[in-house]
Amino acid sequence: MRLLFLSLTLVAALGLASEPDGAGLQPGKLPAKWMTGGPNCVTVPDWQVHEYNEDFYILRESGCIHYEKPFLYLIFGEDKALLEDTGAGEVQTAPFVMGLIEKWAKKKNRAPVPLIVIHSHGHGDHTAGDKQFQALPNVQFIAATPAELKKAAGITAWPTGPGQLDLGKRVIDVLPIPGHNDASIALYDRATGNLLTGDSLYPGRLYVSEAEVPTYAASAKRLADFAIERPIANVLGTHIEQARTPYTDYPRGTAHQPDEHVLELKRAHVLELNDAFQHMQGKTENVVLPDFAVVVRKVNAPASPSVQAGNGMGLQPGVLPGEWKTGGPDCLAVPEWQVHPYNEDFYILRESGCTHYEKPFLYLIFGRNKILLEDTGAGEIQTAPFVMDLIAKWAKRRKAAALPLVVIHSHAHGDHVAGDKQFQSLPNVQFIAAAPAEIQKAANIAHWPTNIGRIDLGGGRIVDVIPIPGHNDASIALYDRWTGNLLTGDSLYPGRLSLSEADLPAFTASAQRLVDFVSKEPVAHVLGTHVEQTATPYLDYPRGTLYQPAEHDLALSRAHVLELNQAFIQMNGHLRKVADSDFTVLPRAPRPAAAPAASPTN
Repeated sequence: MRLLFLSLTLVAALGLASEPDGAGLQPGKLPAKWMTGGPNCVTVPDWQVHEYNEDFYILRESGCIHYEKPFLYLIFGEDKALLEDTGAGEVQTAPFVMGLIEKWAKKKNRAPVPLIVIHSHGHGDHTAGDKQFQALPNVQFIAATPAELKKAAGITAWPTGPGQLDLGKRVIDVLPIPGHNDASIALYDRATGNLLTGDSLYPGRLYVSEAEVPTYAASAKRLADFAIERPIANVLGTHIEQARTPYTDYPRGTAHQPDEHVLELKRAHVLELNDAFQHMQGKTENVVLPDFAVVVRKVNAPASPSVQAGNGMGLQPGVLPGEWKTGGPDCLAVPEWQVHPYNEDFYILRESGCTHYEKPFLYLIFGRNKILLEDTGAGEIQTAPFVMDLIAKWAKRRKAAALPLVVIHSHAHGDHVAGDKQFQSLPNVQFIAAAPAEIQKAANIAHWPTNIGRIDLGGGRIVDVIPIPGHNDASIALYDRWTGNLLTGDSLYPGRLSLSEADLPAFTASAQRLVDFVSKEPVAHVLGTHVEQTATPYLDYPRGTLYQPAEHDLALSRAHVLELNQAFIQMNGHLRKVADSDFTVLPRAPRPAAAPAASPTN
């Protein structure tokens, strides 16, 4: 505990507080799971309602009523409420929504406010309840047409100009984004930072006709330009068709989706959508990505009633944990190591924050001839005995002899190499020091840092070694071809990505090379070596925090690699803090000068 106290004292001395601060947005909570459409429709309500916060509500229609199971959004201002979309099929939307407005008013001890009804676009699964609202008093109904949207939101130039709706001390930006439909829009709620993208971006199949690919591409570019300049807490679409397994969606028409993707995407996915259309270059081929797919509807080609865009890309699936123990509140109940099997040959280890506040993640990957361990831990921790015991257990379960171990490092900082000597003294271990020359030699990298090396673990399991100096001169990323997991060390994780002014050119080039790599390879998850971010966008725990009860998930996505690169593009060669919802790039604080030695006393 004395070492831990000294570490925290040093943190305080360096003045390393949390970065950033929530971006001034109203926080809210999203559900981990929704009901879909069964398996027993008797127990599924027609509508589910989730309170993101007291003035922002998310509604979902049951898949037992209509297989599209769309999401609707109800946002309250001081003077008006805004409803996006009216549902699909034969559903009583208006009575339910008006009842919610009455309950909101009662809770606020005030009279109900007038309602504005707008649409994400004009398709039937979003406009089915329109007539119910058109017949009601105190309702401003905006038809799903460009002309009506222009008039209501004050849009002077469709589709290039934005508009606004003022709900009373709450402004909603209205962004024309035609492509999926000629009346497609996005709504940006300035209070929460939530960006509502309709059918133009959600976890599933984003349909576009051949003729509208250029229109959709232009809209994706405008949406990305908008998102780059504003804090985006969540990107909320109007469906979920994607499964939790990357590159996999449920076939069209599926009512019961027990393992569906979460509703929210991130600002990074807006950039990924734009990137997808840029790479299409006007071509009309589908683009399948981990969290959504762009599906082009061909002229004179009937759509399959059970279309499915992705089938997993041939990657080995795995499961990530919902949460980890961190460093308390009771350290007696926190093991020194937690182990999560992503699948039977890929393990994620986390060191306890009660041992060291950095609580780093390590990765253990099993091939047929060798095993690869990334990093050896932080502080005074017995890493080697624990890892070797895991290997023995794996071999016993496999009814095989223990395999040789290769030890490599994400980079050379002390919280990732503390257990090195433990492994260097063991037989049957190939130890690769965290130095460019040693990595280059072991992974057969022709030119550092521009070329890629590899480590062959046997049985066809290749791990690519990608030099990405910047955070540290020996920083690398590892890509496991079997699972599609990309291990990015301290160069990309949910937290503070620090670098010095001198390292800006190297990190900038590395971020671009990483983008070039993921544009060619399927990436299931991006897994770093820490979690410092909270579950609240733009908010992290102060450095030195042991107990993180509401921390961000470990996994980032392929889209975040693009967002990292965008952060360096925004810097334009001048190092400064760039805060994104899931990580922050920030200048490394210079260490304080050493205190002068005390004069001897007699």
